[in-house]
Amino acid sequence: MTDSAAAAPSKLRKLIASVSLRRFAIYVAVGLVGFAVDFGMLVFFREVVGTPVWVATTIAFWASLAVVFLTNKYVTFGARGMAHRQIVRYFVLLGVNYLATLGVIALADHLGLGYQIGKIVAVGMTTVWNYFVYQLWVFREADKPTPGSPTVGKE
Repeated sequence: MTDSAAAAPSKLRKLIASVSLRRFAIYVAVGLVGFAVDFGMLVFFREVVGTPVWVATTIAFWASLAVVFLTNKYVTFGARGMAHRQIVRYFVLLGVNYLATLGVIALADHLGLGYQIGKIVAVGMTTVWNYFVYQLWVFREADKPTPGSPTVGKE
């Protein structure tokens, strides 16, 4: 076994240990509010306004972002500085999430499951990976040590 292969289980244990139940509960609550806005707008634009599914999905997805970003930044993860880097990272992640969401909804709709089921599946999928990506990359501050890492310059 190589050193990097031996270190992988240790890194995974540290990552799992860094998950705070309180923080995760706040993250889920923020996500539920974002989902309510997202799903509500999707159904509204599809059913009431009559827009195509991809247009309704696009409007709903992007409309919920400001609330979710700001609440996760300040409340969930307590990130203060480096807003420009966080926003760029957030938008990279959103691009990935957007494409995944469109793909899952299109697949569900094509399979006859309906766009609503596709949306629920897409949200569940992205919720799991977003928590870790937010914590480890988007809202990680350069001068703030990650959980389990040694503090540089402090004795």
